[in-house]
Amino acid sequence: MQNAVLGGLAAGLALVALLGAAAPSLAAQLYEITYTGCGGSDAPVINEAYETRVVELVNQERAANGGLPPVKRVAELDNAARYHATDLGTDNYFEHDTYDRSGGSLNRVCGAFERMRKWYSYNAAGENIAAGYGTPEDVMAGWMESDGHRENILNPDFMEIGVGYFQGAGNYGVYWVQDFGARSGEYPMIINNDSSTTVDPNIAVYVHGEWSEMRLRNDSGAWGEWQPCASSFTWALNDSVGEHILSAELRSSGDTHSTCDKISLTSAVTAAAVVADFKVFLPSLSTASAEAPAPATCN
Repeated sequence: MQNAVLGGLAAGLALVALLGAAAPSLAAQLYEITYTGCGGSDAPVINEAYETRVVELVNQERAANGGLPPVKRVAELDNAARYHATDLGTDNYFEHDTYDRSGGSLNRVCGAFERMRKWYSYNAAGENIAAGYGTPEDVMAGWMESDGHRENILNPDFMEIGVGYFQGAGNYGVYWVQDFGARSGEYPMIINNDSSTTVDPNIAVYVHGEWSEMRLRNDSGAWGEWQPCASSFTWALNDSVGEHILSAELRSSGDTHSTCDKISLTSAVTAAAVVADFKVFLPSLSTASAEAPAPATCN
């Protein structure tokens, strides 16, 4: 069953006067181009640092509000969110549903969750959108001040996230999309709240799902011994500078699963540069058994 709830943030609307005056001339050139249909094509990255920062802030909020598990950023949800953020700006509208503009008129193409399925096969999904906010900190503050958006950000059923940012067209000039999800049979591993770099080889690890035993390995090294599974634990990476992968094999009652995550150990921290509406779809999640662990790939 699909449960859609809509709302608005005064803070986002208040910025129209600041951003709207310069945007329409560019938007008028883009109304009729490129982003047509229900999705499925990938939009370009406008500001990777902003998108990364939103994920960091989401996991900070989850940790600060009852110690909720972190969500992992995945390419499928990034692509879904970027497409919608770009479409909102280039077709100059502000809705969860997807529209095409033709001859100055907007025509509805599909719903938000149908669009998300073009990239991501979810068991549960949610979406927050915003317009006009200038920084990741500003848009996250706006979302967290609204009950519905806050519920999406702090929903314990969500395990994965994607973020889209678009700038340069539309009446608001700037558009943000968060897409959240969970997939049957997917149990992400998340290092240091999904940070991409660390200066310390001792890392914090979270593994989603309920498992009896796990074993771990660094990079392509030997597997450790099977041990009781812990959802949250610390681990020591190999201490050489560069990218490292931590892999896990998980098992419980005959079911097995493989997962991993990667992070770069660096001698210096790489700094990240520095409303709206929400929707949520939450049927009951099912746990799919796997006959054998598949080779892990790390986003």
